[in-house]
Amino acid sequence: MYLAGQDAQGLADYARSVADPKSGAYQHFLTPAQVQARFGASAEQVAAVKAWLSGAGLTVTGQTEDYIAVQGSTAAVAAALNTSFHEYATSDGSLRAPSRDVSVPAGVRSAIIGITGLSQERTANKPNNSDAADARDKQSSKVAADGVPYLGTYPCSDYSGQQVATSLPALNGKSVPWAVCGYTPKQVRGAYGVSDSGLSGKGVTVAVLDAYGLPTMQADANKYASLHGDKPFRPGQYSEIVTPGQWTDADACGGADGWAGEEALDVESVHGMAPDAKVLYIGANSCFDTAGDGVAANGGLLDSLQLVVNHHLADMVSNSWGELMHFLDPSGNPVDLDPALIQIYEQTFQKGAAEGIGFYFSSGDCSDDNTGSGCGADNGSSRSQAEYPTSSPWVTSVGGTSVAIGADNRLQFQTSWQTASSSLATGNSAWTPSSYLYGGGGGTSDVFAQPWYQSWTVPSSLSRTLLDGTATSPKRVVPDVAAYGDPSTGFLQGYTQELPDGSTGYAESRIGGTSLAAPTFVGIQADAQQAQHRAIGFANPEIYLRATFGLFTDVTDHPRTNTPLAVVRGLPTAPSLRLLGDGVDLHATQGYDNATGVGSPNARYLASFR
Repeated sequence: MYLAGQDAQGLADYARSVADPKSGAYQHFLTPAQVQARFGASAEQVAAVKAWLSGAGLTVTGQTEDYIAVQGSTAAVAAALNTSFHEYATSDGSLRAPSRDVSVPAGVRSAIIGITGLSQERTANKPNNSDAADARDKQSSKVAADGVPYLGTYPCSDYSGQQVATSLPALNGKSVPWAVCGYTPKQVRGAYGVSDSGLSGKGVTVAVLDAYGLPTMQADANKYASLHGDKPFRPGQYSEIVTPGQWTDADACGGADGWAGEEALDVESVHGMAPDAKVLYIGANSCFDTAGDGVAANGGLLDSLQLVVNHHLADMVSNSWGELMHFLDPSGNPVDLDPALIQIYEQTFQKGAAEGIGFYFSSGDCSDDNTGSGCGADNGSSRSQAEYPTSSPWVTSVGGTSVAIGADNRLQFQTSWQTASSSLATGNSAWTPSSYLYGGGGGTSDVFAQPWYQSWTVPSSLSRTLLDGTATSPKRVVPDVAAYGDPSTGFLQGYTQELPDGSTGYAESRIGGTSLAAPTFVGIQADAQQAQHRAIGFANPEIYLRATFGLFTDVTDHPRTNTPLAVVRGLPTAPSLRLLGDGVDLHATQGYDNATGVGSPNARYLASFR
């Protein structure tokens, strides 16, 4: 039973006022205790809910600032909520769920924002990295010059254009470069102007939130940093909240191994972009939104977000996961994400904004999840959409770009991460016609109204048109910003894992996705917060204001006229041509667009915080 608290509109208004640079209350943040006293559930509300539950024959099993956990027989719960429960046949077997909407007595209705845990059918959040889409080519490996196993395609380049695929067909008369092995933090800091700024995120705490946890994460991150010329974590600089004895839902979530690469990517990216920032890793016990048992503070991903807010554990939170808002159930029927769950998330984000905490979410790795695309069908999408929580108006949505970083650690070009793929034709003398593969998420929300900070920047052609072409009142459009995310121009990560020969050891590989873009931008934000000597908080109003002064690089689909942007991914699988900035539904155009938002940060962006 999630608690509505006091003055929901007042909370939203206050969250806006402290985040809006034009407000007199700008950056007048509250403590968690002040938020709870002013906007949290009152003692009277809690007592009334508990009295009703007790009278209904239900047992309270736990309580947090946000919810009351309760259990009882199916009959007692059905009677209390004025519903009934049915067993529904699905492709996953028989699942129990309410047969109609639930309701609560008028005396407690205003005290409860939503109820979870009534249906056995749940939707899992997934990490937004694209190593799985490319199979990560882990079938074989080679040993790099430093003696570390490299699990990836080869030949590969240390920087853009270092090696060219002269033995393969040309594209428009020009040989195509081999994809990079994966960029290192030093290269990326140079590309985004962090190196020149002298900033390092000192004094800032970043929370990285995923599911489960690597037992070797700190050691792996330290080894990775040392191998690539960076400083390992200082004593006390890295900490984690991980409870392996309470992990659940391993089969549905892919287990700890399924999230290990995501964790390593996020932690190493943040540390790489902000080497002196403190990093707190929080591993939820499940990839589902909430455990709802009132016992484990990090039971689900939503529970873990609330843990950060209720104790102000960090200045900003990097989230490289999300879920569809419109999807197919196990029987193939279209269903929507529970509106009550969305309300609970929104309340959490608003409380965080009131405290000066910023939430950053990857925008997804399948464009607009069009059901006609391969990745959209694989995701179980029921229609084109913007994903969640990235489409919340209270978070910063980070989209993806494809980049080329030269030998001097400078950007040669960047374009939207919307990638098409082509294979060798029979005879290996030409490339086959390309087809769309994947790309950063984005688009117009069909749920959220346009937030105030987008009203002067987002074209009405986007905000007033849903992804299916339907005209609408102004709506939220994502992403807000972008950073590098294309796996073919991605990040070199390293962690302890199972190797192709069945042994376990440290190895490195290239990885991408907006799961890379989000922690990269969060690291840059940590540097920015260091520069201004005060919390950034909910960043979107300031991001859109800075965009009007040209402090972001405007990303477009074809920055090099008449020159196709492409790389070749090599062996051990057959070579594959990747065409960059080649989207179908989302496109990067001049100004704000639904592929890269206002653009990507640059040296001027960081300098503006001094």
